Amino acid sequence: MDNIDPASPTDFFPEALEEFEARWQVTLTVHDHRGLLYGPDGRAMLRGRDHHGHMLCEYQRYSRKEWDRNCMRECGFLTESMALHRLRPFLQYCWKGIAELVVPVERNHQTVLLFYAGPFRGDPSLVGGLPEEFRSGWEQLTGLGQEQAGEMARELLLMGEGILSFLERSRRSGEPQESRKLLIRRFIDDHVHEAVSLEDLAERMNLSPSRTSHLVRKFFGYSFQELVMIERMTRARNLLLSTEYPLKAIAQATGFSNEFYFSRCFRDFYGMPPGEYRRKNPLERNAGSPASPKGVRDNFTGRQSS
Repeated sequence: MDNIDPASPTDFFPEALEEFEARWQVTLTVHDHRGLLYGPDGRAMLRGRDHHGHMLCEYQRYSRKEWDRNCMRECGFLTESMALHRLRPFLQYCWKGIAELVVPVERNHQTVLLFYAGPFRGDPSLVGGLPEEFRSGWEQLTGLGQEQAGEMARELLLMGEGILSFLERSRRSGEPQESRKLLIRRFIDDHVHEAVSLEDLAERMNLSPSRTSHLVRKFFGYSFQELVMIERMTRARNLLLSTEYPLKAIAQATGFSNEFYFSRCFRDFYGMPPGEYRRKNPLERNAGSPASPKGVRDNFTGRQSS
């Protein structure tokens, strides 16, 4: 029997999403709520999928501020808030009369990835006041039936679970399944976006805070709070360089109480405010490995700065 040599996961997943788009005649967007879709070398796994790329979604969005605000409000906040509460696939109908299938992928009852598949015909009454050019494109869309939506949602859920499983394995490779180091990694992965403390980790490990603190420094070379900050800063940097999320959304996604505290921490960590960092690194949003603060070794993620 001939062996089958599959592509590596970093190649397979982008190709699989493209095949999904071709088969269903849709455009896929993937919102990464935790800044996780990066390989061990810091490269984005799914470059260019953080924004709605269909021409009807982009139509006049970046030339008319009110259109951009409407899109951010509906897809960036309202829809994602709904996904956080439902944790199940649903149809979203936007202000342009467009429908999309929204598929949350969760861990620990929290949305981690969010797929948008579409666009499809939505409410025709919302299209009447929009430009004729847009209406013409909208009329070429198809509707989305319940059976078709169910099939698409199942495929995307399986894809999302596969992506998360690959990321979890790659971050924890080489560790015994029940080692204390692995438990610490899992705890940070699952809770770093929350208000988390050394005492929480100690309770999870059934150890005293002092013993837990000793183990964290022994395994990773940092205190617990330093380890949390490194992971938060890594995820914040990923989101800054690969998405259009505003600073407030990035702060919330990475465990900061407000954008002002986030900005201060980011400046201390990377040497400049997050907005300036994003402006000075535009090419990194499409390719390459984001720069780390000089001299900082990230034992947690395995990346080494220059």
